[in-house]
Amino acid sequence: MKKKTLGKIFFVIFLVFVFAACGSDDEEETNLNDNETGDDTEESLPDAAVVDDRDETPDEDAGETPESFCYSGGAILYEGASQFKVCPGDNGKFQKQLCKDGRWVDEGDCVSGSVTISAGSFKMGCDEEIEGSCPEDTVPLHEVSLSSYVMDKFEVPVELFELCMAENVCTNDNAEEPHYRTSAESDKCNIGNPDRLNHPANCVTWRGANAFCEWMGKRLPTEAEWENAAKSGKVQMYPWGNDPVASCDNTVMKGSANGCGSNVTSPIGSKVAGVSEQGIFDLSGNVSEYTSDWYEKKFYSTEDASKADPQGPAEPEKDKFKVIRGGSYLYGENRARSSFRSSTNLADPAIDFGFRCVSSPK
Repeated sequence: MKKKTLGKIFFVIFLVFVFAACGSDDEEETNLNDNETGDDTEESLPDAAVVDDRDETPDEDAGETPESFCYSGGAILYEGASQFKVCPGDNGKFQKQLCKDGRWVDEGDCVSGSVTISAGSFKMGCDEEIEGSCPEDTVPLHEVSLSSYVMDKFEVPVELFELCMAENVCTNDNAEEPHYRTSAESDKCNIGNPDRLNHPANCVTWRGANAFCEWMGKRLPTEAEWENAAKSGKVQMYPWGNDPVASCDNTVMKGSANGCGSNVTSPIGSKVAGVSEQGIFDLSGNVSEYTSDWYEKKFYSTEDASKADPQGPAEPEKDKFKVIRGGSYLYGENRARSSFRSSTNLADPAIDFGFRCVSSPK
């Protein structure tokens, strides 16, 4: 009897040991699936854990770039985003790039960097029926006739401006009024930053911008030419129309933070949803743009404002300011409107000022 009893006891202990071992294996498997313990590889993780891992902020020092993002000079662009760079060997053309799997990939052939805008007329100024309240310097709405002209599709990038610097054209010997500031003076300035060659050339004075356009055989646009391009010859609030409202989906502006969160400019041509009908990028934001006109608050009320190909008011004797058009990465929706006007002196290399050039058709 004792032997049978002992045998039963040993058998029960054996069963307890087996069940305990099986329970331990089940618990370990559960922990692995929850990504709490074990080998942290994609093969050992469920789909949800893999996605969460890819969405984490990358370690830039380690050179890790998640598949859903591409980086361009401090700006973060999502998978499928686009940007443009100067076409190698041809300063008049630009190469489109797409963000694919965390890398910038050239897309298609180089395209022309300018577009011809046909002669015609448009209504210049703020339309209260569309925009509501209008600033005093944007009224009255008046009709303007323009000759045909050729406008840059993109804001002048750092790469091209630095070529002008290298030929000592866009420089200024007057140390008290330099034509530009560099990244060595402010991390918000793009010139001199090798990672921002395809960002707009900001921190440039009006004189520096004018010198560049002349070096290219072009000129700064008149205020009327700029607004006509921004409105595509129509009465509309934004380069893309009246809807949707300006946001970080269609322009580089102040969203949750400056520059749609990056706190710097974005590469030229990175907001495809904000392109104008003629294919011109960044007219609503990224950097505000210089024009050739002198600023006068009540100029729209004068007869000169409605003349064909208006050149703006005569040079003032004092308070000499040039017109700035378009919003920038530092401001919100109101400045992104095509009718918005601002002004600056000739020697202000602001971090949110940039420019593009125009020329006459050949």
